[in-house]
This record gives sequence, C-alpha cells and structure tokens, in this order.
Amino acid sequence: MTSKLIKFAQKRCISSTPSTFNMYDPRVFREPVSDVNQLAKPLDSADDRNFLFVKAMKSDSTPVFYRDSVIDKLVRVCTKDGEKETSRRNVLGALEIIKRRQYKAWAKASDEEKKNITVNPFEISRKAIKNCRPLMKLQGVTRGGTTYQVPFPIEEPEAEFRAMKMLRDICRARARHGETHFKDILATELIAASQNEGATIHAKQELHKTCEANRAYAHYRA
Repeated sequence: MTSKLIKFAQKRCISSTPSTFNMYDPRVFREPVSDVNQLAKPLDSADDRNFLFVKAMKSDSTPVFYRDSVIDKLVRVCTKDGEKETSRRNVLGALEIIKRRQYKAWAKASDEEKKNITVNPFEISRKAIKNCRPLMKLQGVTRGGTTYQVPFPIEEPEAEFRAMKMLRDICRARARHGETHFKDILATELIAASQNEGATIHAKQELHKTCEANRAYAHYRA
C-alpha cells in the first residue's frame, strides 16, 4: 500500500512552468494603445490591430489627463481598511495643495526663477517617488541557526512600492501624532522628496547605510 502511494505522489507532481494561455489568445489579441500622442495618429497599414482584437486596457493605464499610473498605485498603497475612496480623496487633496503652493511660489518668483519651478503636481509626485526608490533591501537569511540581515538588489517595481510604503508610513505617523491632516503632510513630503529632501529621503539613505554595513553577509544570498 505504501509503495502505491509513493508512486501516485511521484506522478502527481505540481508543475512550476508558467501558463501557456490566458483569456487573451496571443494569436488573436494585441496590446492596446495607451499613449495619448499615439492615439492622435492613425495606425500604420501593416499594424495587426487594424484587423485583430485589442486587449482590454488596464484601469491605471487609461490615457486621460486626470489619471496617472503612479498616482493610482499611491492611492492603493495608502488605502486602509478597504476605504479606497477616502485614500483617493486624501491623495488628490495632496495634489491640489501641491498645485496651490507651487503656483504661489511661481507667481512670486522672477522670470528666471519661474523656469525652474514645476507647477504640475503629477510631475512633482512622480519625481518625488522616483527619488525615494531604494536601491537595496534587507532580507533575513538563516545560516547555522542564526538569521542574518542580508542586502539584496531590488527590482524597479518593488523599489517603487517600497518608496510609496515608506512615504505612507511616515505621513501616517505624523498624522497620528496630531501634527496636521494626512493630505497636508503628504503634500509637504512629496514636495520635499522631489528636491531630494525630507524624512522619506532620509529613511532611504539610512536603509542604504544599513545595507552597506551588512555587506559582509552578501555571500549568503545564494
């Protein structure tokens, strides 16, 4: 009986290969056009999308002026207890505050200084989150009964998520202590991070220092 179970278990191995097909057959469907400039131009006569189906566009890649993929990710990261609309109001409120502050600074500046002042809050937010992306992360690796904090290189999507998470945690901690509302703190932190300043940039630098101090454990990655 035992030998039969072993043979059955050997036959019932779990496949680790990726799925070959999904809901969009690659022979029939093509990627949609999500760039606004490309939408204004006609498709090339040799483009497959002239006679094949097009995949449904993702909600965070919709080419409209009031949607931005980075801001949509920030809304999801800042969501707490499933209250996504509250998170969206806070993030959009922070963008409005950034717009007002930057416009006031632009109105008071001279003609030469106005060239260096960015008023677009989406551009400021993207630059801020890009500046906050860490290059390394610490991950626990156990060797000989001891767990070491080993520095690992980090991929770009995870780096962006960790930057948003650090930004969110810092803003929540300050709002919890009653300094001011979350959207005001978020606006201040985004403006500071766009200039490579602020608490989130400091947290990223401290993480890099810790990774540098633990580089002797880098050989434990394998």
